[in-house]
Amino acid sequence: MKKGSFLHDQNFQLLYIALLTSRKVKPLSRWEKPIGYREKHTLKKFDLVVEPITRYCENGKKIEELIFSKSSRHLAIYIRYFDHKPLMITPEQRKVEGFLFGYPSCCVENFIHNGYTRNIYIDKEQKLLFHWICPNCRISPSLFPIYRSIFDECSELYGSAHDLHDKSPFLKFFRKALPYAAALTFSLGTLSHLHADLHWVPVPGDDDNDFLTNSEELITGVFPSGETHTIAQNNKAIIDSLPRGVSANSCYVIEHPAYGFYNCPICGEAHNMGYVTVHNPMHELEIDIPYMALHFMEHGSFSYIIEDDTTRIDIALLNKTIAPLDTLHHALATPDDTDNDGLNNTAEQYFDMEIDNPFTHNIGIDDGHEVAQALIENISILPVIHLGSTPPTDSIYIDPQSVLGVEDCTICGRTQNMGTATIHNPLQGTSMTFPFMGFHYMSHGRFVYDGTTNQGEIDPIALCVLLEMDLAAIDELPEIAHKFGYHVMSFPNPFNSVTTISFETANLHKSTQMEIYNMKGQKVKSLYIVTASQNLQFTVTWDGTDAHGKAVPSGIYLLKADTENSDEVFQKIVLIR
Repeated sequence: MKKGSFLHDQNFQLLYIALLTSRKVKPLSRWEKPIGYREKHTLKKFDLVVEPITRYCENGKKIEELIFSKSSRHLAIYIRYFDHKPLMITPEQRKVEGFLFGYPSCCVENFIHNGYTRNIYIDKEQKLLFHWICPNCRISPSLFPIYRSIFDECSELYGSAHDLHDKSPFLKFFRKALPYAAALTFSLGTLSHLHADLHWVPVPGDDDNDFLTNSEELITGVFPSGETHTIAQNNKAIIDSLPRGVSANSCYVIEHPAYGFYNCPICGEAHNMGYVTVHNPMHELEIDIPYMALHFMEHGSFSYIIEDDTTRIDIALLNKTIAPLDTLHHALATPDDTDNDGLNNTAEQYFDMEIDNPFTHNIGIDDGHEVAQALIENISILPVIHLGSTPPTDSIYIDPQSVLGVEDCTICGRTQNMGTATIHNPLQGTSMTFPFMGFHYMSHGRFVYDGTTNQGEIDPIALCVLLEMDLAAIDELPEIAHKFGYHVMSFPNPFNSVTTISFETANLHKSTQMEIYNMKGQKVKSLYIVTASQNLQFTVTWDGTDAHGKAVPSGIYLLKADTENSDEVFQKIVLIR
């Protein structure tokens, strides 16, 4: 039997939509033809909740339907709107139906007003979908690979069941398909654009149509694909909970109402023309958000429309401003962390932070959150190179490796693809690989991560070296150097073969050596000071080798020397091979 002919087979149709629903491609599905007890029982083996529904024709005749979903909440919504209701539905009910069935909102809206308009997919991809594609649809093309993959797998499994001449190919198919359903479940986050509210506005640079760019996904902790609406709604709830009025040691909101109102172009609701300012006095941050933007956030969108002008909230700035309130993931303990600030003691020393003080810089977030925030901000601007694309040879980039499977964060429950991401530094010839769950925790201020599949800890020092970042408080170096009469300069910096380190001091300890450490705190080499002049200028040359004469890898290295009163002074240099 050819694949195309399966579409006319009632058993295949049911199996196809059951598989789509079990993988959450369709939040809910409806079956309008009678099926037996065995079929209902087998649907439940896919972890689908099944409910009977009664509808009425215009002549009063009852029509029995069956709905099934992995979410009882979706079933409850459908029952509230459609159970014991006429088959003829209003445009508003059509929108609800489209939302529950996973149809793009643009296609639903077009169908309400224009019916079956012609598109370029008729007799091609159109037959795979259960919604009529609207002209110039930007969402449906992204669904084709997903539907095609499930359709092809469904065809192969169903065809093999027929080849076995089983009297019950339906049951034979399910016995074959169940292991696949367990392994290939899709994340709601990867398909969140299917449930779009009409307030959701398309975002330039959103490659996967989830209403977040790659950078925003990394900042908010949902990379490689996220549920925009829940993040926007959560941030709106946080803003609503903040005190109205100035505070010296906590985030607060100042209202700026105006004399006038805008009407929402989507729902018509009126909102004040003014705005609110969210302040973070500890970190000296603030962000202005119009009341209309708060309205769109409540509906799940970071983009908002005022008088035909579309604007987007700066998600990175908002995330950083309200960071002191993002402490849920801090409940996961970090090993070897004396002050319980999410940064192990070795990293505390490397980043010039206090081992016994969780708030070294007193900016409203603990040390671990501060470092994680700085790293994720840097990572968020890196290019993301997908399979088949040519990676750059002269800049750092992210290579995501998604898999057909998901895991949940054990702290907040958010669903995440269980794959991994590799950050490559081609100039260093180095890389780091960790699960997407690691990104999720890092965006919330922690380097340890705990998912239902992946657990571990990201090394912040190694990541800092890989990213060629210097997060230690080196801004204090001139002040320290002046205090102890000590100045260090290395040239060239970065270097790739030999660098000359020059300094002058009146307080250099007579027995001092210039010591070089790597980012793990391991001593690499001691350089003896052999050149001195009457004006107390010294010069040391390092050829990029360790104490055994072996070339050390690319990275950031720390120079350390002692002054006469036993104080240490540092400088960092970058070696690129």
